[in-house]
Amino acid sequence: MSSALTAVQLKYGYERSAAIVKDFDLQVETGEWLGIVGPNGSGKSTVLRMLARLASPQQGSIDIEGRNLADLSAKSAAQVMTMLTQHQDYGLDITVRDLVRRGRNPHLKWYEECRWKHEDVVDWALRATHMEQLQHRSLLALSGGERQRAWLAMCMAQSPRILLLDEPTTYLDIAHQLELMELIRSLNRDQGITVVMVLHDLNQAARYCDRIVAMKQGEVVRSGTPVELFETDFFREVFGIEAKIHLDNGIPVYLPHGVVSRQHNG
Repeated sequence: MSSALTAVQLKYGYERSAAIVKDFDLQVETGEWLGIVGPNGSGKSTVLRMLARLASPQQGSIDIEGRNLADLSAKSAAQVMTMLTQHQDYGLDITVRDLVRRGRNPHLKWYEECRWKHEDVVDWALRATHMEQLQHRSLLALSGGERQRAWLAMCMAQSPRILLLDEPTTYLDIAHQLELMELIRSLNRDQGITVVMVLHDLNQAARYCDRIVAMKQGEVVRSGTPVELFETDFFREVFGIEAKIHLDNGIPVYLPHGVVSRQHNG
């Protein structure tokens, strides 16, 4: 299987402060769904921002489908990869369809507008995200879950092969969380889109991700399948909690039941 994304020895930080990310290596296979988890402040979102070219690593390199990301134009990179964050501009007073059309921008020639030959892709993105019935509604009139689906539809209109997501279910109720995760799973399985997702919900990570990378203090401390990772030492080491693990149709589910006791000096 070929690699969709490869990161080697990434480092990122601010002057006169400890590195936020250090010695970070990652390889994501084509069609894989990779989850990145870890405590707050562990560098998860920073890694995703570097992969999306929203932040430049101080050292290290990133390859996208075998090409150095730094050598690609913004337009070329956007034709392959897109990112959905937890915070979108919800103040936009435009229709869902107009938002989704914006996803075609990386594929337009300088003299083009989003004309009929791109409308088929817009139609597909709306269908794939179940937004056809809402396409003429203003973003301002949508619920939180509907807005996330609208932004995901825009991402899909880019015709990406790699989808990056930064905690996309934040602020959604449980029903909308599951709806969005199932939608992403269908895009991953049916369209073969490679998914790299930062998320806090470890049970969702276990249920949906093929593989999980756990970060702590800017470094990768554990990596493996959910079944390989989910054991009591993992939760103690990475999150500082005690947990019991059960299997639900072969999928590990953790139940936290206490914080690991800490020794204090003095």
